[in-house]
Amino acid sequence: MRKKRYVVKQRSRMILRIGILALGALLAIGLVFGLIHLLKSTKKGAKELTELPFTDTANYTYTGSGFLYFQEGKLYYMDIADGRKDTSYKINTDELKLTASDSISVLYHDTAVQIVGSEAPIVVSGKVLGVKCSQAHVAVLREDSAGKTAIVIYDGAGTQTDQMDFDAADLIDFGFSNRQDETLWTLEMDLSASTPVCTITTYNLATKRTTGVINVQNQLTGDVIFTDKSLFLSGTSDLIRYTLAGSSEVYRISVYGWKLADSSIGESPILLYKQRGGSNSILKLYTVPEGDVGSAAISTVHPPEGALAEFLIKGKLMIYTPTAAYTYTAGGKLLAVEELPIKIDGAQKLSESHILLSSGDSLYVSVTR
Repeated sequence: MRKKRYVVKQRSRMILRIGILALGALLAIGLVFGLIHLLKSTKKGAKELTELPFTDTANYTYTGSGFLYFQEGKLYYMDIADGRKDTSYKINTDELKLTASDSISVLYHDTAVQIVGSEAPIVVSGKVLGVKCSQAHVAVLREDSAGKTAIVIYDGAGTQTDQMDFDAADLIDFGFSNRQDETLWTLEMDLSASTPVCTITTYNLATKRTTGVINVQNQLTGDVIFTDKSLFLSGTSDLIRYTLAGSSEVYRISVYGWKLADSSIGESPILLYKQRGGSNSILKLYTVPEGDVGSAAISTVHPPEGALAEFLIKGKLMIYTPTAAYTYTAGGKLLAVEELPIKIDGAQKLSESHILLSSGDSLYVSVTR
């Protein structure tokens, strides 16, 4: 079972170990700040693509407005829209992991976490298993020497503000909502009973309160979607809508045999489902209501031959082939087919605004309209 405790205290000023000192020296002490203007080439065509100054083998992460990446002893930030914001930091190693949100960027390794811009690295007691960022907080998943796990919360300055403890095998996933309200969610699974029980708990980090606890029996869940009115869970059998306040179940829609692939939250949430088992011959689009009745509008799309990737952008379905981008309405109607200026071998949705395309070792970003 989970134990939760709140902590509001200053970081320990203990003498850091050599490894921690090294990380601190990289970013907190030896930080070299400078503006750079990166050379960016743009491919003209039906879709304008900006070639990125690093390859698909680079250590990089998307921040929401640009990219952080390591190259030749430096950590670079490249802003997609405004090259005047491009920045570089002197780094002596690239053996670090990166994660970021629109407002917070983090570097970390097994024993330390550095919030870019904070004065000192965070001392982690145990092994860092993962890090996720919201607009104002950093959540660090750690494991201690006894195998117990905890999510430790820090503000943007690196001060610990909260901590949630878990049994080692219970915690499956965690993350932040997309509602800009500092809601953290956790997913736990109890396999001790005859049927699995999944528990989703939501916390408001601004108020330091648990805002909802949801138990789902007889199926596995792994996809959590937030809107301004609802929390949707997509499981192996059902898509379930809950009220955001109080986490009361409203309705269920059967999605047995289908797996959630993407979502787009606008006036009405639109969900993209693919067949379980690896077949992508048919896609389903669910436009789900946020009222009391689960009367979803469901449409089907047969992807074009050679489809590489399918995702939702601003309420529309986009399918990429090596040479073209296909756009469909939420009702499954084909709107447009746009030729790509290059031949691609992969496509990835970064956000509702940006798509990452790959062609060999080269990477390109496309700004959605």
